[in-house]
Amino acid sequence: MTRIRIAIVEDHEIVRAGLRATLGAESDMLVVGDARTGDEGVKLAERLHPDVMLLDIRLDDVEGPEVCRRALAVSPKTAVIMLTSYSQETLLVRSLAAGAKGYLVKDVEVSELKRTIRLVYRGNSVLDPKVTAHAVATLVSGVAPRETVAARAASLSPTDVAIVRAVSEGLTNKEIALRVNLSPHTVKDRLDKIRDMLGARSRAQIVTKALGEGVISAA
Repeated sequence: MTRIRIAIVEDHEIVRAGLRATLGAESDMLVVGDARTGDEGVKLAERLHPDVMLLDIRLDDVEGPEVCRRALAVSPKTAVIMLTSYSQETLLVRSLAAGAKGYLVKDVEVSELKRTIRLVYRGNSVLDPKVTAHAVATLVSGVAPRETVAARAASLSPTDVAIVRAVSEGLTNKEIALRVNLSPHTVKDRLDKIRDMLGARSRAQIVTKALGEGVISAA
């Protein structure tokens, strides 16, 4: 039996280990390698040429869409499935434009993940039902989402605002976690969501855009 060779690019060790164990138990799947960073993921693709790559859309060093683009440049036959903690329209559009074949929210059922891997391996494209049709229409039409940064900024929760304020004070994720009573992992995920909502590319830009939209005020 031909086995689907899978590479995992994910910055959380416990998630990588879970995916390895879950997929490794399938008779038609083989996890050939994993990586913690985007740069490592590209090198993995170049060295192993996996059939399928599971790629976290938010990594510490390089954003998922760019990793996808680089990985496909060195391993064009690899089918990339983007994984995210929540639906991110902007990054979804960029991922599809970069050549991703699938996009799944991480709370997807294990059976659905396995089904998606098998489908993209056979040449299909699969999007999580939670992903809006508008995002796909955006990619097809080339028209940017109409929702403004101001509107998205106004929708930030009180906890999100507290996190942004803490970032503006120079606090680390661990320090922010203590302040808002969340885990560092959750703080990282919330910051990723905030960054996407504000159209920012760094912590500094989060603060700049938040100040500009009146989310927080200068000290």
